[in-house]
Amino acid sequence: MSYVTHEAMRLGLCGLAAGSAAGLTWRAAGRVRWGPLPFVLAVLVAARFDHRSDWPRWDAMAAAGAVVVVLAGFGAGRLLAESAGAWRWVAAGSLISAAGVWAGVPETGPALLAGGGLTGLALSAALTRARWGPAAGAGVAAVIGWAALSGAAGRPWASIGGALCAGMAPWYAVPPLFSTRSRAPIAGPWLLGAHAVLVILAARWIGVQTHAGWPRVALLAAAGVAVAGMTRRRA
Repeated sequence: MSYVTHEAMRLGLCGLAAGSAAGLTWRAAGRVRWGPLPFVLAVLVAARFDHRSDWPRWDAMAAAGAVVVVLAGFGAGRLLAESAGAWRWVAAGSLISAAGVWAGVPETGPALLAGGGLTGLALSAALTRARWGPAAGAGVAAVIGWAALSGAAGRPWASIGGALCAGMAPWYAVPPLFSTRSRAPIAGPWLLGAHAVLVILAARWIGVQTHAGWPRVALLAAAGVAVAGMTRRRA
């Protein structure tokens, strides 16, 4: 079965166009540091243009996934607050997360729209010398979370696995990993590599499995917390 279909390309390009337009509009308005609004608007406009109304099917597992998404918003905000250039690493990580959601949930349309939108926002920020501010972490988590929870289409472990495709971000929201005397996390190749590994495991070890089980979720969470703690010590 081919995943590169006309429909997939159309959805991805629609998200890319909406994300690029949102980014260029924000920069033309004089906004150098972006918050969550352009991210949410880009995906909403793209979904509206494609006449899509994907919404999560709420149950206990989807609610657990939503908690992970909220943590990811806080964690991404911490990473974005590290330095002016950290947004590029977070942007790269968000694209990996979107790819993981695409690979881990049964309905891939939302992931294509979200991934295209994030790509457009990253490209427009780089071209116009803007950047994603700490508040943009909430926008990134929101669009990836929407793609994960709506794309799960009611499959419990796809909801959890898709949400866990946020990778490293949720574990930087865990307060015990931080102290007032410690420096901010180091965003860079080492952290991005760990993020990619966690995303692959979340998508293929949990998301696509119909009976993944909580032990796998616990192991993945422990790995994320451990990597976050190691990154703190490297700081």
